[in-house]
Amino acid sequence: MLSTFQPVCPNATRRHAQLSNQASHPLLGPFRPCKGTHARAAVVGAASMGSVAPPTGTLAAETLAESVERVVVSPVFRTGPWDAQRMAQQRAVHQAHILLVSESDACRSVLAAAALRRLLAEAGLAEAVVLDTCGTRPYNLGEEPEASALAAAEALGLMEPHSPSSPSSSANGGPQPPHRARLFSAAEDMVGADLVLVMDKYTAGDVMREVSSFDLVNRSQPLTYKVRRLGEFCDWVPPQPSASDVAAAVAAPPPEYGSEGDELDIEDPLYGNLGGDEEARAVLRTARAITRCCQGLVAFLSHLQAEQQQQLLQAQPSAGSVGSKEGAVQEGAVAATEGGALGPALRAHLLGMAPAAWLAPPMLSPRVDREQLPAF
Repeated sequence: MLSTFQPVCPNATRRHAQLSNQASHPLLGPFRPCKGTHARAAVVGAASMGSVAPPTGTLAAETLAESVERVVVSPVFRTGPWDAQRMAQQRAVHQAHILLVSESDACRSVLAAAALRRLLAEAGLAEAVVLDTCGTRPYNLGEEPEASALAAAEALGLMEPHSPSSPSSSANGGPQPPHRARLFSAAEDMVGADLVLVMDKYTAGDVMREVSSFDLVNRSQPLTYKVRRLGEFCDWVPPQPSASDVAAAVAAPPPEYGSEGDELDIEDPLYGNLGGDEEARAVLRTARAITRCCQGLVAFLSHLQAEQQQQLLQAQPSAGSVGSKEGAVQEGAVAATEGGALGPALRAHLLGMAPAAWLAPPMLSPRVDREQLPAF
């Protein structure tokens, strides 16, 4: 009976080719070659030799030495693919960087980006936020958005009519380069983004599978806190809402998305659809839901911006009392930092938010109750 120990050739040496031809060894077990030619030699040898005597002489000594070296486990310290300098540079960026993640980066993330660009421009935050999109699965890499997604965005006024030969335009947001679906890169995207918004628990699982391992390696630089679901921001109201905010939240109709198990998921409208009118209606319904969530997100960002401006004004309370000219200069300084203050404010706020529900095992996670969600 052969052992399961499988030494690996580090550099495809001639000695390893000889060992591969031996195919197996009563003491060391089968060898796992590192090159295709070695693999073929091992397969042929294993098929043609029932039992092989141990090699003798110099080859036997080298074989035994190699086996002893590989049996002794050498610890390998895994580190995240970033460095402290790069993370410090990201924390110093003035703008807020938001990454929108869907499964294929061809439908929901595109709709969310279009809605956010329009709403941020209307709120005066277009220069304060950098938007990016990606997908967790390589289904549509390098491709343009789905035609049904573009049609829904145009129907809701989120972007101008699409032309494949020219850049797309977001309403009130200026021209945008043609969208091409790209794949999520855990190392690059999690360090570069301040807020990673996933569409449902499945894309959350794809993202967290990589990111949670980074947190285990380097607990001093956590990343999982950046990952939230876009649905969490639906109908967002301030921690101390006004009477009008409460009335609007009560009068709001139920969200047009969600599943039986989780009301915060924005499900993929293309899943199970084969085109036609049914798919167009599903994508349009999802586009409305995404727009509603993005409205809550922009309200949340505007609230952070207002808080940051208030803190800046309180830092120099005497500026307005010196004279109208000096007060105007101070207000101008606050307005000049409007875009630069949102990034640090967003990063600080996310650190203090309650952990995401998916950090608990699924079997132990309670059903989401929208009435019990903590205030952002």
